[in-house]
Amino acid sequence: MSDVARLRDGVVALELEDQRLGGGRLVDHAVMELAKAKHWREVGTYDTAVGDAFTIATGELAVMAGWLAYDADRQSLARRCYADAMALGCEANDPDLIARTCLIGGGQLLGLARRGKARPQVALNLATRARDLMRGTPPGRIHALIAVREAQAYGLLCERSAFERAIATAWREMDQASSFEPLDECPRWLWAVTPAEIAAHEARGRAEFEEFDRAIALFDSVADVERFPRNVINIAAWRAVIRARAGDLRGAVAEAVPVLDTLTGLTSIRTLRNLEPIRASVDEKPVGGEFSDKFDALLTKATTA
Repeated sequence: MSDVARLRDGVVALELEDQRLGGGRLVDHAVMELAKAKHWREVGTYDTAVGDAFTIATGELAVMAGWLAYDADRQSLARRCYADAMALGCEANDPDLIARTCLIGGGQLLGLARRGKARPQVALNLATRARDLMRGTPPGRIHALIAVREAQAYGLLCERSAFERAIATAWREMDQASSFEPLDECPRWLWAVTPAEIAAHEARGRAEFEEFDRAIALFDSVADVERFPRNVINIAAWRAVIRARAGDLRGAVAEAVPVLDTLTGLTSIRTLRNLEPIRASVDEKPVGGEFSDKFDALLTKATTA
C-alpha cells in the first residue's frame, strides 16, 4: 500500500504543478509515470486488496495525464489516457473512477466541440453514464459537475429548455454540496467545483444563446473570487471571446492582450485555443496588431516545442 500512496502523492503533485506551469511542461513526465505504473501492475506481486488499490491509483494517474495532454492540445494522447483510465476503472469495478473519467474526458469533448472537432452528444452520453453510476450517493460536488457537463452539452446543442433545467440543477447541487460536503472531505479532483466554476460554465452556455451581457456579467462576478490561478486566466480569455462575439472587438482585444502576457510562462495551449475566434476576427479588421503578433508567436512556440 505504500506504493499506492506514493502513486497518489505523485498525482497530487501533478495537480499542483499544473496550476503553476500548465500541461505542456508536465504531460510527458505524467505519461512516462503512467507507463511505469502500468508496467508495475503487470510484473508486480500483490494481494487482491493492494492490486485493486494500485489499479485505481493508476487510473487516477491516467485521468491526470489525459487532462494534461488536453491542456497541451495533444488530443489523441488525451483520448488514449482516458481510454486507459476507463479500462482500469472497469477492471477494478470502481464507479468513482469510471464517473471521474466520464466527466473529465467529457470536458475534452466539449472543448473540441466548440472548435467543431467533436459532437456534444457524446459528452452528454458520458455525463449520463456518470449520473447513473453516482445515483443514490450523498449530495456532493460530483452531482454539480454532472449537471454542469449536461448544461454545457445542451448549450452547444442549442437546446435552451434542457440547458435551463441542467444549469438550475447544477446550482441546486452546488448549494447542497456546500451544506453537506465540506471541501476537505471531498476528493481533491473535485476541489475546483465551486460556485465560481458553475457561474463560469453558465456564462459560456448563455453566450451560446447570444445572452452576451448576462454572460459577461457572470464572468465579472467570479473574476475576483476564483482561487485557482490558471482558472482566472481562462475566465479572462473567455470574457474577451464573448466580448468579441457581442461585437466589441476592440474591447475584446484590449482584454485578451494581458491574457497572452500571462501565457508566456504558462504552457496551457487550451487557453490559447480559446482565443482563436478573436484572432480570426482581427484578420478582418485592423484592430489587433499587438494581439495578433503575440498570439501567433505563442502558438508557433507551443506547436513546435
